[in-house]
Amino acid sequence: MSDYVPVKVRGVYFVSTITGPQAVVFIAADNERMVPIYIGLAEAISIDIALRNETTPRPMTHDLMKSVMDNFNIRIDRIIIDDLDEQVFYARLMLKDTDKEIEIDARPSDCIALAVRMNASIFIDPEIFDKVAVDRKDIEAAGNLEEFFE
Repeated sequence: MSDYVPVKVRGVYFVSTITGPQAVVFIAADNERMVPIYIGLAEAISIDIALRNETTPRPMTHDLMKSVMDNFNIRIDRIIIDDLDEQVFYARLMLKDTDKEIEIDARPSDCIALAVRMNASIFIDPEIFDKVAVDRKDIEAAGNLEEFFE
């Protein structure tokens, strides 16, 4: 994976857009430049819950997927965000079981929600990272989920 940039999830926030507040997850290779990935509300809540190590009374969809994977001895080898087309990111979920590797096309938000739950590595194509990364100072106006629901 030497040609991909390893990133970490920095948090889920809401930013103001023309159509109103929009959920965004920020991933970053360092503390200065971050990649914003706009996601749906359900995925934002799911990622935020996992980042805070909270549980819900009943399993959410990503918790269910993790449980199924755990029970079948399937692990996430890595997440790869490797395409961007008209501001839509594309990702691949790289899974491993005891004797094979499986690649699954998935939305980055679902990949991130699973990666956070399973402590999996996330990578992004360096050209995409350089193209869309924003300076941390430019995003400090974003509010977190708690602020949004207050």
